[in-house]
Amino acid sequence: MPYIEQEIGKTFYISKGRGTKDNLPIIGLHGGPGGTHLSQYSLTWLGDERRVVLYDQIGSGLSSSIEKKDMKIETFVNNLEALVSHLRIERFHLLGSSWGTTLALEYYLRKKGRGVASLTFQSPMFSTKIWEQDANRLIKKMPNETQKVINYCQEIGATDSLVYKKAVKNYYAKHVYRLKSRPEWAPPRIINHHGERVYGHMWGPSEFCSTGTLKKYDRLKDLTKVKIPTLFIVGQYDEATPESAHRFSKKIKNSQVAVIKGASHSVFTEKPEASHKKLRKFLKDVEHGL
Repeated sequence: MPYIEQEIGKTFYISKGRGTKDNLPIIGLHGGPGGTHLSQYSLTWLGDERRVVLYDQIGSGLSSSIEKKDMKIETFVNNLEALVSHLRIERFHLLGSSWGTTLALEYYLRKKGRGVASLTFQSPMFSTKIWEQDANRLIKKMPNETQKVINYCQEIGATDSLVYKKAVKNYYAKHVYRLKSRPEWAPPRIINHHGERVYGHMWGPSEFCSTGTLKKYDRLKDLTKVKIPTLFIVGQYDEATPESAHRFSKKIKNSQVAVIKGASHSVFTEKPEASHKKLRKFLKDVEHGL
């Protein structure tokens, strides 16, 4: 299996397809923090047109575990920079999913856009406050019993209880992953215990409750600094709501929003064909200077 070596540990990656000077490679940043590349695996289908690079961010999946002191944005920005350097990619499209959009934005801002031809933000998280506001609105649309359990358990700190986990599962089934089972084309899941530790430390006990180091994260004002073509992709039932995607898009000139009907947060797994169609057109338009 291909890895890159850093002092902090190994990073697993996959590379599919071949690009040309006209068809730039695309690098995918998975969600979490602490997720794996499998959430974006359908993007490898774009390998019929260009090179597709996916990887498990350091600290998760098939990559090395990391210590708490390294569970910070800087670590993941440096990890991505090391991957780009290792693969000798000079110019590329950057696509983030969920937390991956946070990382994509941070990379773009901290590296002053170096090498990035376009940005795709799938189900973006640029403000924890806005994320939690969206979650609270969605929770209020859940059955009363589910609402009561979620709110009470979070109030008393019982987020490790079975009733809380069951209520969370009901929320996830509507807004995070709507499929009843994994698609036949999807590879087997990866045991990801160390990634779960990253998620817990940086985010918290559930998707809609941040208690970790990202609790006060906010880059809303900095979206105006994005000066390259940008595509937002969100699901119709996404926990990263279409309303917030449109709000973010208004701050970036030359940006557009695609809402995928019938999908929730796991857009590229639930509706790969529909989301790929939007993405392929966007990438080609960028490369043709449209």
